Amino acid sequence: MGLMSFDAKDFDRPAFIEVPDPTNPEKVLKLNKGFYTPLGAGVLFKNADLFKNAYIETVKKLSYEFKLPANLPIYCSTHLKKEVGIKKAIPFCDNLVTELQEYLDLVYISYVILPPATIPTVTVGGTKSPEITINTSDFLRSLSPMFSYITAWNFMRHRKYSDHEILIDGFRSKETAAWDELVDITVPKIFPRGDECNVFISFTDVIAFLTDAKLYSSKDFEHRKLTPENVEYVWEDYSFDVDCHFLDRGLYSKYKWYSNDLIDIRPYLAHPVVFLLIDEIEKFGIAPPPLPPTQTVLPQESKPKKFREVIQRMLPYYAALIYAYSSGGSVQFFDKFIDSDKIRDGDVLIYMGETSKKIALAYRDAFDVEVLQLRELRKKVESMTIK
Repeated sequence: MGLMSFDAKDFDRPAFIEVPDPTNPEKVLKLNKGFYTPLGAGVLFKNADLFKNAYIETVKKLSYEFKLPANLPIYCSTHLKKEVGIKKAIPFCDNLVTELQEYLDLVYISYVILPPATIPTVTVGGTKSPEITINTSDFLRSLSPMFSYITAWNFMRHRKYSDHEILIDGFRSKETAAWDELVDITVPKIFPRGDECNVFISFTDVIAFLTDAKLYSSKDFEHRKLTPENVEYVWEDYSFDVDCHFLDRGLYSKYKWYSNDLIDIRPYLAHPVVFLLIDEIEKFGIAPPPLPPTQTVLPQESKPKKFREVIQRMLPYYAALIYAYSSGGSVQFFDKFIDSDKIRDGDVLIYMGETSKKIALAYRDAFDVEVLQLRELRKKVESMTIK
């Protein structure tokens, strides 16, 4: 059985123009006339076990060379950008792909072409929910959280690898025909925060990030447009095959949501799930702890953050990622209104705070789950040998 993984990111090329404010002639408005689409990537691996071993060793070597402060077995592009900046993140990722390219069979890229200038609005809903019209620009941005599985569907409808294991980064989506058709073909495995705890999805995230970066500044041309030909061109010096397909108006009925009901991902979740139950300490008038001295807050992050967001840049959270990676599972911040019915025997409940402790222990009365204090998890991970 082969293995293929999927992830997605934003492809954004803003271009602002100034226009008069119709409500105030003395003012001007800035309108974004640039190009945006969700960008999906899929990677078909030749030998999953060999790739996994090579990935861990290569990341360990590159982490030392690039002086990464965190000792993690897996890095996604977002984490790398926060740790060392985009100028170092790009060569880190490129070196990673270069050294691991022999283990890849195919890289697949997908995106959407629905020009708002010629298609200003689209219609969604109509089944179990009212049919409504929304701006195309808003629709395209709404596709971003769901585009990992849409990319998987777009690939599988061309090449039905039903005998392959299909891994998809976690997503949140209303019901679509694309999802219905995908699960008719295969039984995917969904990894919440997969780009942080699963080597295959993390590597696929790197491929999507580098595709964007290489198109922005390729070897002989800057700001190359997103087209199948250009995608294949920027990857032509690598040994793996590259395939690229875009979704247009002709397939719109497949990837637009037909209902406001959310897709039920429970049958497809990658267990064990390491659930993080974190007290909202900001509600108690307690300021979140500062970031470690090796980490800095980027300008766009200057507004006050919830503790759940701050902890994602700290060692306790990294311990949860490592624990999930070691068990072959995934990581999920626990929301009692959304995740209560996702817990299964064998999952792990990590708590921080008295309220979260009570919730975790209550679930242990119903399920065969491991319950750990976040500090206990850190000590447990520190004693582990990461392979």
